[in-house]
Amino acid sequence: NELNELKEKISNNEKKIYDIQLRHLAHIENIKKNAEIEIKNIKIIKKEQFFKKIIPIIEVLENTLTLSKKLDLNKEPLIQGIELTLKSLLKIIYEFGVKKEGKKNEVFNPNIHNIILTENSTEIQPNHIISVKRNGFSFNNIILRKALVIVCKI
Repeated sequence: NELNELKEKISNNEKKIYDIQLRHLAHIENIKKNAEIEIKNIKIIKKEQFFKKIIPIIEVLENTLTLSKKLDLNKEPLIQGIELTLKSLLKIIYEFGVKKEGKKNEVFNPNIHNIILTENSTEIQPNHIISVKRNGFSFNNIILRKALVIVCKI
């Protein structure tokens, strides 16, 4: 009888130990999953910060090209080099998921566009973009910079 009680206690203790081990394993798995999520979020935040720092450089390159065309310098080797640099930079950020925001004829959206002017137009529908004065950019559904647009009056 005493032997049976000891066997039962041993069996109960083995079950308790097994349950504790399962809980510890589950806890370790939760820690791993949380760490993976945290690492993923940190990577997204760091990419976002990087892209926000790159956008002004892209803008300088775009402005340089715009001015060079006005001055009829777009055939100069330096300007062609700037154009290639800009294309390469844009290709890279697009590959990482950055999207350009603001297109002609697109419906105005205050979440991704800033109106700098409203005008009448017979070619563009009301509350649609007539032209984009500065491109906007988004990454991972986060607006990095709003587009500056001219919108058709309502």
